[in-house]
Amino acid sequence: MLKPNCFIDLLDTPMGRRNSYLCFANANEGGSQFGKNTLYLATCKSGGSGMVDLMRPNTCRQIKLELFKHGQKLPTVIDTTESEVILRSDAGSIRFCIAGTSLVYAKGTDGLALKLSTTATFFGTSVDLGGGQWKFNFGEGMARFLPFTGTVTPLPMGSFMAVPDEKGELFLGIEEHLLDMNKADLAGYPGYEEAVDTLQKEFDAFCDSLYPSLPAEFEPMRKQALFTTWSLMVGKDGVFVYQHNMVKMMRFVFESCFGWQQAMQAIWLSKDIRLAWDVLMSGFDIQDENGRIADAVSHKSGMGGSMKPPFQGVALKWLMENRDLSSIPVEDKKFVYDRMKKWLDFFYTFRDLDGDGIWENQSPLETGWEDAAYFYVGFPLASPDMNAYTVIMMDALAALGRTIGVPEEECAALSARADELTKKIIDMFWNGERWVAVNPTTGAKADSLSLPLFCALILGKRLPQDIIDKTVDFIFGGNGFATPFGFSSESVNSPYFHHGFTAGSVIIPAQLILCLALEACGREDLAKEMGLRYARTLRDNGMFHIINALDGSGERGLVAFGEKQLFWSAWASSGYLFFADRYGK
Repeated sequence: MLKPNCFIDLLDTPMGRRNSYLCFANANEGGSQFGKNTLYLATCKSGGSGMVDLMRPNTCRQIKLELFKHGQKLPTVIDTTESEVILRSDAGSIRFCIAGTSLVYAKGTDGLALKLSTTATFFGTSVDLGGGQWKFNFGEGMARFLPFTGTVTPLPMGSFMAVPDEKGELFLGIEEHLLDMNKADLAGYPGYEEAVDTLQKEFDAFCDSLYPSLPAEFEPMRKQALFTTWSLMVGKDGVFVYQHNMVKMMRFVFESCFGWQQAMQAIWLSKDIRLAWDVLMSGFDIQDENGRIADAVSHKSGMGGSMKPPFQGVALKWLMENRDLSSIPVEDKKFVYDRMKKWLDFFYTFRDLDGDGIWENQSPLETGWEDAAYFYVGFPLASPDMNAYTVIMMDALAALGRTIGVPEEECAALSARADELTKKIIDMFWNGERWVAVNPTTGAKADSLSLPLFCALILGKRLPQDIIDKTVDFIFGGNGFATPFGFSSESVNSPYFHHGFTAGSVIIPAQLILCLALEACGREDLAKEMGLRYARTLRDNGMFHIINALDGSGERGLVAFGEKQLFWSAWASSGYLFFADRYGK
């Protein structure tokens, strides 16, 4: 009986390619054992919003791929390498490669036929373009079959059979299009092996530019983490909304680039400083006239009705203090300064309802901690962590401004505002022993055992030493957040603890924020200890962005938007690389 050989298991994450919206996926409820899998070619543009349509099942899987011989379907396993997906049976295999941003290849030499069952729609049609090429509906657009070797024959119910030539060889292209197309000139396409080689070289170059190696204990998952991040990257292509390099969160369920995640990615990708700065800039590409930047950016949408925490200032400050920015053009630095300054002003114009200089969130979605326990006091809700991010943004803008010719009085004013806001944060949110959140309308204070409140530690040495010491003691105390697997978003001893996203799971933003905060307070020893715990958890369990705080396992089982499980996340995979490299040496 055949057993799969996987670089990445498609049950963990579909396999794609940088700047492509095509990927290979297993069935929604598929298995990896011999005969229990179903391979699909998917398009990540289905659904249109970047997160799949909330009113219908996920429609990303567009073409079911099955091996046949002598009219009989064959049981298979799915193998994967860094550059190919292989559908393998006892009678032979067909290999697949994403040959370009809109092109997939299939190649077989064992006399096998490939059945391609397209997703049926009410208006589903197929059109003979001539020369054995067929055009058919594909997600939001169309696709055509390109029979380089062998023939393609239509079957009932929107299916096709690709049959090998008399030598038993099959070489088929599947090309995605958003605009109408006619028959293609097959002479202009690269060969299969050339396409595989090109893909492999692109991936290898990405690996070498960022993390060509990791400390020995983390090396076994280095390439898988790099592939997860690389394959979820998109950039400017003249067709969709992206203007700079961005990193999507996850396949299918959260197929979008989220604002504060780009700021974190800028830190994690900063060994290639031009790439990192480009990613930092991308967070400001979609900004409304009030200064609010987009929460989720998908291929053709942007603003939505929400936002995420203003973490961009933390990223900017970290890059200025830890990386050489001399290669970044002045105009790119000015772009970040001007857009970030407008983003900063947004909070004090549109989120400080009582005008006290402390801004408030108006919904859970704005916080980045969507189901956190401290929300029980209601909204508007002022919290120490959110205001701390804007303190650091003021500091970062002042520092950047001085390098690009901003008048000193403007920079000094930013620094003074940061000093004033720091004092207000302490006065409002520190109760002498711990951090709380406040509903300014009712005066109610939230004192749940919620980690986000303690992210105020990101202020570092701006805080008095006794507050730093008490905060660190609380974090690592009996009702704190340190687990063997990383920081839990809610204390496991809290009456509000449950296995949600931010109400008791180990999640990547909590790890980065608190590790950077501990470093800023001079506790590099604790940052290293917790960063390594988390990196080891991902190494052993996979790049899941929600980790069970009690046993360290990846939380696969969330049913969301028609998907039966969560896949690996670039949010986690990039964090893995950063922590393993930074703390594992």
